[in-house]
Amino acid sequence: MSNDEIHNNLIRKLQEEHAFWSYEETGINNISDDSLIAKVLLHLDIDDVILLFKIYPGNKIQRVWKEQMLAQEPLYHGLNRLYAFLLFNIKHPDRYIRDFKNKRYKSVICKA
Repeated sequence: MSNDEIHNNLIRKLQEEHAFWSYEETGINNISDDSLIAKVLLHLDIDDVILLFKIYPGNKIQRVWKEQMLAQEPLYHGLNRLYAFLLFNIKHPDRYIRDFKNKRYKSVICKA
């Protein structure tokens, strides 16, 4: 399966899940890579998430995960633990998530 076929298949599956409810129909095909990655991480199953690694580098997927999902901790805590351990080979997901949250809170407090 080519990268374009994987990309189009993921978009089709996201449409079936109504993940693009806020998008205009014409804008769905012009979705950014970061938005596509975030939507797949949130709405599709693990097999589809693994397909992301065939079309995007792992560090890009991890960056999007940190910015869009881990930053919203504890909303997606279960998914964050799963992805940390399964996809990003983080040995101690709970410690990693806690440290990420603490670092983020410190940066927000220091800016205030």
